[in-house]
Amino acid sequence: MTGEHTTPAILPTADGRAAWCFLWERLRTRRWTTVLALLVALGASGCAVLPPLMVGRMVDRLSVPNADITAVSIPLGVMTLSIVLNAALVWLSRILFAQIAEPTVSELREDAVQHALSLDAGMLEEVGPGELVSRVSDDSRLISTAVADILPTVLSAGTLLLISLPGLFGLHWALGLAGLVGIPMYVMALRWYLPRSGPLYREEREILGRRTSEFLDAANGRETLVVQGWSGDEIRRLEEASDESRLVEDRVWRMLTRFFARNNRAEFVATATILAVGFVIVDTGWTTVGAVTAAALLYHRLFDPVATVFQTFDTVQEAGIALRRLAGVTQTPLRAAVRMDPPEVRATGSTSASGLSLQGVRHSFDGTRQVLTDVDLTVAPGESVALVGSTGAGKTTAARLLAGVLPVQHGRAVLDGDDLGALVPSELRPTVCMASQHTHVFAGTLFQNITLGTPGKTSRTGVDEAIRETGAQWIHDLPDGVDTYVGDDGHQLSAHQEQHLALVRLHLLNPSYVILDEATAEAGSSNSRELEDACAVVIRGRGALVIAHRLSQTRLADRIMVMEDGRVVEDGPHEELLSSGGTYAGLWEAWAGRETH
Repeated sequence: MTGEHTTPAILPTADGRAAWCFLWERLRTRRWTTVLALLVALGASGCAVLPPLMVGRMVDRLSVPNADITAVSIPLGVMTLSIVLNAALVWLSRILFAQIAEPTVSELREDAVQHALSLDAGMLEEVGPGELVSRVSDDSRLISTAVADILPTVLSAGTLLLISLPGLFGLHWALGLAGLVGIPMYVMALRWYLPRSGPLYREEREILGRRTSEFLDAANGRETLVVQGWSGDEIRRLEEASDESRLVEDRVWRMLTRFFARNNRAEFVATATILAVGFVIVDTGWTTVGAVTAAALLYHRLFDPVATVFQTFDTVQEAGIALRRLAGVTQTPLRAAVRMDPPEVRATGSTSASGLSLQGVRHSFDGTRQVLTDVDLTVAPGESVALVGSTGAGKTTAARLLAGVLPVQHGRAVLDGDDLGALVPSELRPTVCMASQHTHVFAGTLFQNITLGTPGKTSRTGVDEAIRETGAQWIHDLPDGVDTYVGDDGHQLSAHQEQHLALVRLHLLNPSYVILDEATAEAGSSNSRELEDACAVVIRGRGALVIAHRLSQTRLADRIMVMEDGRVVEDGPHEELLSSGGTYAGLWEAWAGRETH
């Protein structure tokens, strides 16, 4: 976390064709359920047309002199039965569409997350968590709502419209023509609305994604923001993100208000035309009062479905954009599994290429200020290197570049002669692993958390051995031991236990190189020794880069590198750097004095 702010990158958005193919691939397995749901929706629409027609029939029969209740018993019975049947079919269609929507959206979300987990770590770092979270949560929820709730309504309204228009012409051709008067007005409203809605809804989803990123970043880095005095600037950025979100929402509702007003005018004009035409043709004896009544009620019956279609059009538009954004995650290219040409040193059989190193690396997050400048850093196999320096010196950035989390902009990051950028995660992660002070506990058992990187490949004996070697005996002291359920709904681990758990997991993975970025930062004084001992076990026999939270850790390192202002200013063993009287000697003296007092 720095005081500077950069706008996160945005994952790609798929085009409409690719998005629908993405959806159809998951709907194909449920095509018969989809067909049944469509037939049920059609039946519900047919039942919805009957009541207006039956009311018209009753009006005509009751207009006959000396008519009694028996004259309307059959139309009344048909109307009652159609209402009950319509309610049952609507209920059944919603169940069927929910059975289609929930598993389909779940698969969409799972596929997007699975692809995201295989993306280049540097891309995810650049994009930020908010962009991905907004897509797999907010966007997938929009799609689920559209399929489960909106789609049945739209289909019901569409089939009702297709059935009702022939019904108007069946009552009288003049009434059918009068009902068509509103169609051009609806079309004009849609022609005004559609070109504006798509871009605006796309902008809305992107702005909401950026707002999510801002709030997640602020929540994750809240302690750093307070300590560094950047909280005021961050609050202003959060306010700006919220204002941007509010303004785009305001523009959306202004557009919808104008759109609905156009639809209301179309309803009024069409209804008035039907009544006026009906008055004329009844007066001339061309049709009956009951037919005009049925026509007016039938057209009025369309008000709610048509209005619902138009009112949900914004949700459909948003869901379409959400589907394109979710599909866009799966279209993000993975890191190509293509190796760079090996350097000449390997061809000659020299061992100087062995190790993990940064060579002449420069890095900037905003394109102007250099966070790292011409950094050369090497960790040989089995060597432990401590990296120290003041806050903002560039230590974490160097560590992330060395771990392959961030892509190298200038220079090289090399693992045993191969560029890190040429290695896919499946090749890199078994060799280089990183643990930082920002840990995460996944909902599940401790055993699942510990074996996260090696699911199905680790025995209980292996886990118990890793726990014993790293001194995490507290795990066995829990009520259910390694089977204890942790996470939001389970046993709550302390900050030091979370970091200890991460070290156990790292030790079990057994990589050739480990990078520890202040992996003991959350330990209190009573737990610091326990975590430092665990770090020592993790480092032993491996190439290790340790960003030390306490300078006491540096004495155990084979070599110490000191960074200031993005440069390596000192490099050497502990005693040598102390005797030189440089930056490290000053840091050590200040730390030793604080520990004494």
